[in-house]
Amino acid sequence: MMNITIQNEFASVTCRTLGAELLSYKTAAGKEYMWQKDPAYWAKTSPVLFPYIGAVPETVTIHGVDYKIPRHGFVKDAEFEVAEKGDDYVILSTGTNDYTTSVYPYDFRFTVTFRLDQAKLVVTYGVENKSDKEMPFLIGGHPAFFCPLHEGEKQSEYCLGFRNGQGKVPEALVNTVFGEGGVVTTQKKEYKLYENLKARTVKLISSRTEKGIQFDFPGYESVAFWTPIKKDAPFLCIEPWCGGTIDQVSCTDMLQKKYVQYLSAGQARDYVFAFKPC
Repeated sequence: MMNITIQNEFASVTCRTLGAELLSYKTAAGKEYMWQKDPAYWAKTSPVLFPYIGAVPETVTIHGVDYKIPRHGFVKDAEFEVAEKGDDYVILSTGTNDYTTSVYPYDFRFTVTFRLDQAKLVVTYGVENKSDKEMPFLIGGHPAFFCPLHEGEKQSEYCLGFRNGQGKVPEALVNTVFGEGGVVTTQKKEYKLYENLKARTVKLISSRTEKGIQFDFPGYESVAFWTPIKKDAPFLCIEPWCGGTIDQVSCTDMLQKKYVQYLSAGQARDYVFAFKPC
C-alpha cells in the first residue's frame, strides 16, 4: 500500500493504492475538504462501492446462487496497481483474483482515475466485463466532506441545493437537512436518497456564506447523503449510486435492485462524479 499525490496550480489530491481510496483534496491555499479519518466517528474517507452496495446479513443472491460478497463489495479492500500517472492525474487498476471469483462469479477489470481539471477533481470508475457472459453489478462512491467546512460555522447552517434542467435552484428543492443532532430524515434513518433528478448536480453550502462544494454525478442514477446521526459527526458523505434505493436495503438479491447495472461480454463502461469548491 502506498499514497499517491497529484496536483496542479489550483489543488492537490492524495489517494492510496489500498481500495483506490481518496484521502485528501486541498486547495492551493491549503484548505482541506475531505473528512480525515477518525475512528470516533468513521474510520474511512472515500470507499469505492463495487460490485454491491449495502449491508449483507449473510449472502448476496445472483441468478439464484448465494455468494458471500461483503458489505459494500470487495473493491474497497483490494490492492490496486498504478496503471498510469502524470502530474495531475493517476489511474489505478485491479481485477479478478482467487478471492473475487469465490464470491463473485465474473472476470472483470476495475479502474479508478483521479484527474484534476483546474480546481475540479474528476473521479472515474471504469468497469470492464472480461467474462464470456453478461455481468450484473452495483456501483457507487462514498466520499466524505467536512461539514461544517470552516471554523466558527455550525453544521445546522448547511443545506443542499439541487439544480433543475435550466440550471436554477428551485426553492422547493433547497432543503435544510441538518439539525443539531445530525441529518434529519424520515423514519429516523441515517440515509437520505434522491433519484429521478432532472440534472445531477448538488451543492453543499453554508446558508450564511453560500460557500461550500459543488458535486456533479452525471454517471449515476441517484445520490445518497449519510452521516452517523447519533454521533454529531462533523462530516457528510455524498454518495452517487447505481445500486438500489433505501426501501430495498433488506433485499440482497442483486438482480432485484433498482438501477442494477449490466455489461455484456467484453463491454466496458465509465461512471463519473466530480467536485470542486464553490
